[in-house]
Amino acid sequence: MIIVCGSSHDDVLYFEKVLFNKREEVVLNRFVVSIGTVFNQELIVVNGLNGSALSSAIITYLLSKYYVDLIINVGRCQSVDKNTKTGDIVISSNIIDVNIDLSLVKNVGLGQIPGFKRDFAVQNDIITYLKKGVSKRSYVNSYNAVFLSTDNLTGETLKTLSERREIFGITDEKIVVDHNSSGMAIAATLRDVPYVSIKVVQNQIDDEEKIDNYLKVLDKYIDLGKAVTATIGDIGRNDVLRGGIGGGK
Repeated sequence: MIIVCGSSHDDVLYFEKVLFNKREEVVLNRFVVSIGTVFNQELIVVNGLNGSALSSAIITYLLSKYYVDLIINVGRCQSVDKNTKTGDIVISSNIIDVNIDLSLVKNVGLGQIPGFKRDFAVQNDIITYLKKGVSKRSYVNSYNAVFLSTDNLTGETLKTLSERREIFGITDEKIVVDHNSSGMAIAATLRDVPYVSIKVVQNQIDDEEKIDNYLKVLDKYIDLGKAVTATIGDIGRNDVLRGGIGGGK
């Protein structure tokens, strides 16, 4: 079983539409999940993952209830670097929880949870399959990116992330910000389940959000949806999940 999750209903609408033998369940008394199949792979589609804590709680619950092989987090994000543009599709190579600052009380780095590495690395196999899916199903380029994940998306915080990326040990050219990838990654890591975020860039973090940019994102959701479903088909045909891809890079 594969989980496709997002923050808003727009994020996951494509996947709800392509489910075969679709049924719905209510989890945690309020979240409606759609369950069905795509390319003979059983799929759970859920939205409402707003913030790292809620994201972690929902994913943890689903992992406790179902046998899950892979978690794919979809939606939109903001770009920290100047080379990533509105409409670009980015795939997480690493996810860093920038909510965390225990550096003053623990011998850990900024953004590190004690007992964990500072960043949550995504497996190369998953990234490779997703990039193939994007190239096969669209004319859109996809890029590997570091995902900084924070619940605090105020302008001042985002400005700090943009100007002081070195404090997180980041040297990558492609860097984006979202608010739910870290919660997913933490829950998945504790259960040894592979995970990845693939999202559409809406705007630069220091730019004003515009409706035109959001409309561009919605248009690119079709490309993203096709890429992810193609990847699910490839994974199923090649028995990737049965071979166990949950053990790191």
